[in-house]
Amino acid sequence: MDVGYFAAHEQYSPTELLAHVERAEASGFDTVWTSDHVHPWWDTDAHCGAAWPWMGAALDRTESVRIGTGVTPPIGRNHPGMIAQAFATLGAMYPGRVHLALGTGEAMNEVPLDFEWPPYPERRKRLIDACEIIDRLWDGGFTDYDGHYWSVNEVKHYTLPEERVPLFIAGNGPKTTTVAGRYADGFLTLRDADFYQRVLEPALEDGATEADRDPDEITLTRQLLISYDPDYDRALESTGFWRGPPAIGFDEEIHDPREIEAAGREISIEEMTDEFFVTDDPADIREKLATLEEAGFDEVELLSSSPDQETFIETMETEVLGQF
Repeated sequence: MDVGYFAAHEQYSPTELLAHVERAEASGFDTVWTSDHVHPWWDTDAHCGAAWPWMGAALDRTESVRIGTGVTPPIGRNHPGMIAQAFATLGAMYPGRVHLALGTGEAMNEVPLDFEWPPYPERRKRLIDACEIIDRLWDGGFTDYDGHYWSVNEVKHYTLPEERVPLFIAGNGPKTTTVAGRYADGFLTLRDADFYQRVLEPALEDGATEADRDPDEITLTRQLLISYDPDYDRALESTGFWRGPPAIGFDEEIHDPREIEAAGREISIEEMTDEFFVTDDPADIREKLATLEEAGFDEVELLSSSPDQETFIETMETEVLGQF
């Protein structure tokens, strides 16, 4: 099983994240995932660098680790044709080291730029349009597509990688997971193993069957929210920055980080153990990863809210990654 490191643009500056990623690769992490946002989930002491130019710098500063988004939303601000071109270019420059993950997005990435925030059924249709367009453009040649929302008019991307960029789709419910089964090389979820096996795995298989694909060839990735420190209370306290997502969810139209933070502050730090795997013991991390491996996940990517990223990465290197 591969283990990935999540570079959170919301919490660190782009320069700090480059240092984290260099250190993560040297420590044995297999992949890097990064957020692709306009606004962060918090206002106080937050950051929000642009993911695409940062990825170019990160790929240039590393040697072998695969780097991609988790996730890029094709809802309003990102035309699928431009997504296809950007990631094909990165894939051509850094062969075999780039992935793209799509999802149905959040309002904070659309409304601030004066795009509408449509309900989920509409966002799902836009995701399907995007998958169709990106797939056809990466096949090469001139592409014409008249979709539900997204369209292209005889466009061709002249720079394509020799090795196709893997396309992931992120989903936490069966409807998006079915789309992943139809189109994706990989599937990313936050859901635990039990929910995945009961609800999402059948949906993934249904989507693959509809598209005459083999679901066993779809890479399964689990995002694990984690906070580690030798001092447990310190590890728990550092999760406070991430109280925004559980406070408003992913479907709400709230887009102002100040409002998201105000809602998040209503959640106690103690409640964050429902969201984050908080520990002061590397053995707990090894056991958790082993459980996810046994559940059938091919990769676990770790979004670390640890108070000291250097300590977290060093502990992963010396105490955990060798097992995987």
